[in-house]
Amino acid sequence: MSILFAASEIFPYAKTGGLADVGHALPEALRNEGERVYSIMPLYNQIDRDKFNIVYAGLTFDYWLAGVRHQFDVFHKKDSQDELFIYNPILCDRLGLYYDDFGDFGDNALRFGLFSYSILEVMIRMKLDIHAIHVNDWQTALVPMLIKTRYKLDIKTVLTIHNLAYQGVFGKDVMDQLELDWDTCFKFNGLEYYDAVNFLKAGIYFSDKVTTVSSTYAQEIQTASFGNGLDETLRINSYKLKGIVNGISTEVFNPKKDEYIEKNFSFKSYKGKKKNKELLCEELGLVGDNKPLFIFIGRFTSQKGVDLILDAMELFASYEANFVILGSGEDSYNNAFRSLIDRYKNIKIRIGYDEGFGRKLYASADYLLMPSIFEPCGLNQMICMQYGVLPIVAKTGGLKDTVIDFTDINNLEELSLGVGVTFDEHNLFWFNHAIAKALSLYANKDKFEDISKHNMQIDNSWKNSAHEYINLYKK
Repeated sequence: MSILFAASEIFPYAKTGGLADVGHALPEALRNEGERVYSIMPLYNQIDRDKFNIVYAGLTFDYWLAGVRHQFDVFHKKDSQDELFIYNPILCDRLGLYYDDFGDFGDNALRFGLFSYSILEVMIRMKLDIHAIHVNDWQTALVPMLIKTRYKLDIKTVLTIHNLAYQGVFGKDVMDQLELDWDTCFKFNGLEYYDAVNFLKAGIYFSDKVTTVSSTYAQEIQTASFGNGLDETLRINSYKLKGIVNGISTEVFNPKKDEYIEKNFSFKSYKGKKKNKELLCEELGLVGDNKPLFIFIGRFTSQKGVDLILDAMELFASYEANFVILGSGEDSYNNAFRSLIDRYKNIKIRIGYDEGFGRKLYASADYLLMPSIFEPCGLNQMICMQYGVLPIVAKTGGLKDTVIDFTDINNLEELSLGVGVTFDEHNLFWFNHAIAKALSLYANKDKFEDISKHNMQIDNSWKNSAHEYINLYKK
C-alpha cells in the first residue's frame, strides 16, 4: 500500500506545533510497518537545504489560476526520495509559516490553495502510485475537494484534525482566485460558511475518513462547547469520524541516549534522573534539589491554561517546591511572565523556544503542569512520561485518554496508561488541589518513584496508532 502524507510542517524541517511532530513520526512509523509513504511539505525559505541534504528532484512545472502563472519546483532528500518538498515563492518566501509580527499573512488562502493544487500535480506528474492521501488541518484540507470536483480522481482521502480551533476561514474572493467551482464547492456541504469559505469544513465533507487525535476529543468536538462552530458539521459526518491518539517518537525522546541532557538514565538506572535535577537546580540557582520540581513547557495561550498558572504564582511561591516555566506565545502573556522574572526565589521563567533546555527540564522534573482548557491530544504529557515525570492535567481531550489519576489505580503493574494527577473543573481551586495532591504523593518517596518508573515504561510510541491508521487506509 502506498500513502501520500501531506502537511504544512514536518519536523525537523519546520515546526510551530504538534502537527510537525506527527508529520515526522507517523510516516516513519508507517514505514517501519512496511508501508510505502511519501511525505510532502512546502520548502520554506527558512529550511536549511544544505543541512538536510535537500536537492532538486528534476521537476519544475507551471500551473495557471485566474490568469496568473504559478511556478513550482520539486525537491527531495538526497538519501530519501520519498520525502518531497514543494517550492513556490508565494508559498515559501516568508519570515514565518503562517504569520509574522503583524499577524496572519493576508494571502494564506492563496498560499495553501496553491500548495493543495501542487500536491496533486506532483502526484500526477511524478506518476506516483498512491492508494490514499492523508492530509492534515486546514492548510491541506482543499485536497479532498479538488480530487472530487476539479480532478475527479478515484483516490481515497483521510483528513486529520489536529486542532479544530484553526479552520482556514477566508473571504469569498478566494473562490475565483483559486478557480473553485461555485456550484460544486460553495455549498452547505462544502466550503460555504456564513457567507465566507472554510477550508477545514470542506475537507470534512469531501474526505472519505476524518480522524482527530484522541477518542475523547472526537466526542468533544461534536458539542457546541468544543466544536468552534463546526459541531453540526462534525455530527453530520460522525459516521466517518474516528479518534486515534497520537504517539511520540521514542527514539527522539529517549532519556537513555538524549544528547541534550546532562546524565542519561532509564527506569533501571534511575539515579541519573536525580543527578539531572541536582545539576539543573545548580544551573538555575534553585535551592533544594530534594524538593519537588514542577515544570511548564508550552505555548503561552489561553488554551494551554496559562491564565491558571499566572493566577497561581503567589501560591507557587509559598510552596516548599521549585517551579520552572518555559514558553512563549501571545504578547500579553509574554509580558505578564516577563514581569515576574526574578520576583520569586523558587520560580524561574524563560521566555522563548529552546529544545535543549526543554529536554533538560523533562530529565530533571518531577511533575509537568498541563492545565489545558482543551487539548486535542497533547504530546507533552507523553513526552514527560518517557523521562519519569508525572503529568498534572485537566481531564479533557487526549489528556483524559492518556493519563489516569494516581488515586484511581488498583494495580500499577497491570496498567497500560500513564499515571499522574488529574482535575475536572478548570479553576484555581481545583488546580491548586491537584498540586496539593502532587505534593502529598511526593512525600511518599517509594510510591512516587514506583509511579515515575512505571511512566517510563509506558508505550507511547506510534506503533499502535500506526496500526490503526493502516487499518483505516485499507478500509
